Amino acid sequence: MARLDGVRERRHQPFYDTLVRGIGQSTVNNLVALFGNANVGNRALTNLQVAGVLASDQTYVIKVLRAVLWFQGLDDDEFGAFGSLPDLQTQAAGSNSRAEDLYALMAYGSSFQLNVGDKPMFTAPLWYAPAGGGPSGFSTENSRHVITNGVASHEAILKLGKDIHVPARQNFAVTIEFFPFARLGNGIAAPAGPYAADLSPLDYLNQFDGAKLGQFVVDGIQTRDVQ
Repeated sequence: MARLDGVRERRHQPFYDTLVRGIGQSTVNNLVALFGNANVGNRALTNLQVAGVLASDQTYVIKVLRAVLWFQGLDDDEFGAFGSLPDLQTQAAGSNSRAEDLYALMAYGSSFQLNVGDKPMFTAPLWYAPAGGGPSGFSTENSRHVITNGVASHEAILKLGKDIHVPARQNFAVTIEFFPFARLGNGIAAPAGPYAADLSPLDYLNQFDGAKLGQFVVDGIQTRDVQ
């Protein structure tokens, strides 16, 4: 059906793109730009239809920004053999202890920048944009854990003090930058001696071979043609 000239509709619709999603070691690069061409067409990674812009002269008003983080070790019975499914735990060394490290390293060791056109519109550490959702609570299984990026409540999301408008045919992107924790005071750690290297959140993310998910969500009001 052709579009109805002069008729537009508004709806609440988030758009997401993915930094990493899968199991095993990864090759995420620093200063990766989300909402570009890399993931378009793969709904598991993004629901954007056109790289960098909204399709068909749509406009958007960004009201909320969210960072989604999920890490899970595969070295326990949770991912062991189940019926005809294979035993994944023999393939991975990343433990839930390392997974919990990643939540903090990602939150405190990286930042994001929202760009509309060629203009930075919002820059902050990743912890500044909690997901405001996802599984939460406590587990009675000692080898399992449930952690989210912030409290799983819509009251905890980053509500922008001023809406950010994305006009028709205007490109936008979110850039993720990682910052190593540098060795201070000559890197001395008594009694073990000097640290071997700076602490790199990106290296930890890539070397972790459990299940991992990092996504960024822009949330707001979409205006589109009616057809």
